[in-house]
This record gives sequence, structure tokens and C-alpha cells, in this order.
Amino acid sequence: MRSMLTPEGDDPWAKPPKAPLARKELKVLQRRRDMPALRYVVGHLAVAAGTAALIALSWGSWLMVPAMFAHGVVLVFLFAPLHECTHSTAFRTRWMNSAFATFCGLVLMRPALYFRYRHAAHHSYTQDPARDPDQVPMPDGLAGYLGEVFGMEFWPKMIGTLHRGVTGRFNEREKDFLPVSERSRIIWEARCMVAFYIALAAASVVFSFWPGLLAFWIVPRLIAEPSLRLVRMAEHTGMEENANWLANTRTTVSNPVVRFLYWQMQYHAEHHMAPSVPFYNLEALHHALPGKPEEREYVISKGYIRAHRDIVANLGNGAGSTVPTSTALAAAARR
Repeated sequence: MRSMLTPEGDDPWAKPPKAPLARKELKVLQRRRDMPALRYVVGHLAVAAGTAALIALSWGSWLMVPAMFAHGVVLVFLFAPLHECTHSTAFRTRWMNSAFATFCGLVLMRPALYFRYRHAAHHSYTQDPARDPDQVPMPDGLAGYLGEVFGMEFWPKMIGTLHRGVTGRFNEREKDFLPVSERSRIIWEARCMVAFYIALAAASVVFSFWPGLLAFWIVPRLIAEPSLRLVRMAEHTGMEENANWLANTRTTVSNPVVRFLYWQMQYHAEHHMAPSVPFYNLEALHHALPGKPEEREYVISKGYIRAHRDIVANLGNGAGSTVPTSTALAAAARR
């Protein structure tokens, strides 16, 4: 698929819109610190310990199922710190970003270094079908929508990423965003991860702790992935395929639990507008932007249920189909 150039041959993604905020004010919001992220790390891991305790307390009963699902939700939402740390904005101290990104990637089976470059391409070419490696087309119907929710494409991609990393046989799209100078490190990372998984699996059989490995990690990781898919789908699904973050990204207002577990990443339009702003300052950025949130020109959905209601109502209508149901239309109507 060819990139979406203008009739003049210009690349719209080369000059995305700038943040409508005074440079001095934005610079304050870009300031990084260690303590906010450390508090989130401690809190996230404490919640994980609590849900793990629920599994232990319900061992052998049917209550294990909801306990494992709750634990899985906490585990899969470690994607949020993985994302933040690969941006190198979560912590001011560089090695802390690298260390926690590696830990989260190991839990999620997603190589952190590989993800850093893949995600950089996503930010550079958001919603460009040819160059955004994470672009998800608007589903054609309910089957496609449910396929996205339950990870019918995600799981093959995840396994494929590890396989290609181990073998060093990257596909053509990966060759576009993985620097040649970094590929040996990316291969080493994937091989170390897979070696760790093999060693852990073997040890769990030899020392008979495989039931715990399944109950506290593997099964929760599998059954809770749809919860993360639902949240991540709301970020870009149905949005326009252009370089304007006002139209290609959706912010979703949510409750304190989701805001905490997702490390404030529900402010997704703000994040794409200024990816150098740490996650703990995104709410401040949201409120600092000109105009009331309900009157702004970019899409703000009032909750994930509303966002998915908009998506489902427009299945098969293609890119940009959910934008008319957003605050953008309401803002235009008030003019």
C-alpha cells in the first residue's frame, strides 16, 4: 500500500500540527521526574500482589476464574508502563526507563527495544495505512470487530515478532522502522527472552511449579487481553487516516481505576500532540489546552462504552466514520 501523499507530492506526516500551547507552558509540562512513576510502579505492583492473593485464596474453587481474570487485567495493563518507558518519559533516570520497560516486556512477551522502534513509527505516521505498523483499519462488520477485541490478529503478530526476532528474518515493514545499527541488539533481546521462557517452562516441570505458572501468569495473561484490546481500540479505530492528531486520535474520558492502571494514557490525543510530555502531566495538558474540553475540535469520547458504541454503530463505514459522533461535530455546530 502506498503512503498517502498530497497531489503535490508532499508528505503530510512530515509536518503534523503543533500543540496549541505557549512554548514556555509546554516546556514546564515536559519536565520529567522519577517519583511520580515510582509511585505508579509501586501501586501497580501492589495491586498485582493483591489480585495474586485472590487467586491463592480461591485456589481449587470456581472463584479462581474471576480472580485470574482480575489479575490478568492488572498484568496486561503493564502495557502502559512499557509504552511510557519506551518513550523515555516515565522516569527522569534513563536506566529506570530501560529496566522497567524490559520487565514489562518480559511479562507481556513483547520485546521492549523492538517495541520502542515500532511505536516510534506509529507516532511518526499515525493512521497512515502504508507506514503506521500499528494502524488498525475500521472493521468491516461485527465479526471483524470481535476479532480485534479477542486478539485474532494480535496473537499471531506477537508470536511472529518473537519468531522473526529470534531468527533475524524481519519482514519488509519491520525493515522500514528498525535501524540497521540496532538489529543485532533486537535479535539478542528476542533470543534472551525466548531462552528465559524455555528455561522457566523446563524448571516449572522439573520442580513441579507449573500449576502456579499457569494460574498466576499464563492463563490470566491470555484471558484478560481483550480488556486491553478494548481500551487500545478506542485510541484510533474509526478515526481519519491523515496526519492531523485532531482527527486521527481519540481521547476517552474514564474512571479513576482505568486512569491509574492505564497510566493516564486515556488522554491519547494529548499524548500524540505532545509525546514528550510525561504521562503524569497529561491531565494537566488536557486542562491547559484552549477552550472547554466539550467544545474542542478533537475527539473526546465520554467513556469507553461510548467510544465502542460509536465504533460499532459505524462498522463497515471506513476511516473517519466515527468522527461525526464526537465532540468535534458539536464544536462545529456551536460556531
